[in-house]
Amino acid sequence: MLPPFVHDTLKWLRHETVLPFGSAVHADDSEAVVNNPGEGAYAAPLAAAVAGAAAAAALLICFFLRLPSLVVAAMTLLALAAIRGARLEGGCVRGGDRLAGAAGAGAALLMLLLLVEVAAISGLVVSHAPSAALVVIAAAIFGSSASLVFRLTQPARPLEEISDVSRPSQSAALQGLMLITIVICTALLLPVFRIGPTAAAFVAALSAFVCVVAIARNQHADDVPDCSAVAGKAAEVAAVLAVLVFVEAS
Repeated sequence: MLPPFVHDTLKWLRHETVLPFGSAVHADDSEAVVNNPGEGAYAAPLAAAVAGAAAAAALLICFFLRLPSLVVAAMTLLALAAIRGARLEGGCVRGGDRLAGAAGAGAALLMLLLLVEVAAISGLVVSHAPSAALVVIAAAIFGSSASLVFRLTQPARPLEEISDVSRPSQSAALQGLMLITIVICTALLLPVFRIGPTAAAFVAALSAFVCVVAIARNQHADDVPDCSAVAGKAAEVAAVLAVLVFVEAS
């Protein structure tokens, strides 16, 4: 029997990435995460860090192969999408369609976010590739945490408008999730970028999350999974862009 911390970490690794980690034995974990995302939520940032580390490794490999910075950035995002099974990207397309109420809006939104993210990572690679790799890991954590927080807190309407069954309080899950996210991302960014870019990354990710929440305030409970992907991807892109702005300004 695995300790709770190890069990929760492996469960979120199976949910956040395409890595197996014994998925044949624990095939019911995915359904458990969907039905009760707050259970063991503190381990989600650790799983996101693994996905981000895979993308960071791709960034460094491409950089040392002396590929152009735009190609390095594109390959980094491709690796990140692949390790996560394009979960945020696919949800972003569906969520964009739901929020705009028009087919094709989600694809346009995803394309815009990817273009901004590629440009931002490319700029960081030109500045200092190893530091850019750390930003990629932190951004993956921001995106995963924002997506999960959205699922735990939305839709922000009276419970009787959603269902007859009251939802359990997720305050403990949110506290654990945010604490681990803050600790890991601070440890990644602060020693290299100092206080300004680190704080900017947190503020930008939070601002992007709040904007998506405001836009999605009239959505229904069935829209939450896809809209959470929009919130996650927006927070991820905003964090990378904020770090780049501070690096270029300094």
